[in-house]
Amino acid sequence: MSTKKKIKPLNVASKESVKASKRQSRAEILQHISEKTNLKRVEVEAVFTEMANLIKSQLSRKGSGEILLPKLGVKIRKVRRNRTKERTMVSPLTGQEVVIPSKPARDDIKLIALKPLREALAGQ
Repeated sequence: MSTKKKIKPLNVASKESVKASKRQSRAEILQHISEKTNLKRVEVEAVFTEMANLIKSQLSRKGSGEILLPKLGVKIRKVRRNRTKERTMVSPLTGQEVVIPSKPARDDIKLIALKPLREALAGQ
């Protein structure tokens, strides 16, 4: 008697069975792209991994801080937020003064939807 667990194959739905209202899983997205592009799923995953590495390098300290994703209609920018000062305010719940601590300067990520993406979403 074997003690090995049987590994179930991924139950990836085809594009016809995926409903628009259902959130697609990672595997379903990769499978759909691999079917449309005639690439293996592993190759599609490698493309996404390399794209993530490119985005990280562009948004790092040495990078430009901005990257445009072609055909997606998305621009990703690194934005520098200034430090905030400590301040006091009156709590609307209790009416007592509350001290809000300061926050250090930090880098944030800003996603900007470009015109093609906005038009595609507005046309739905």
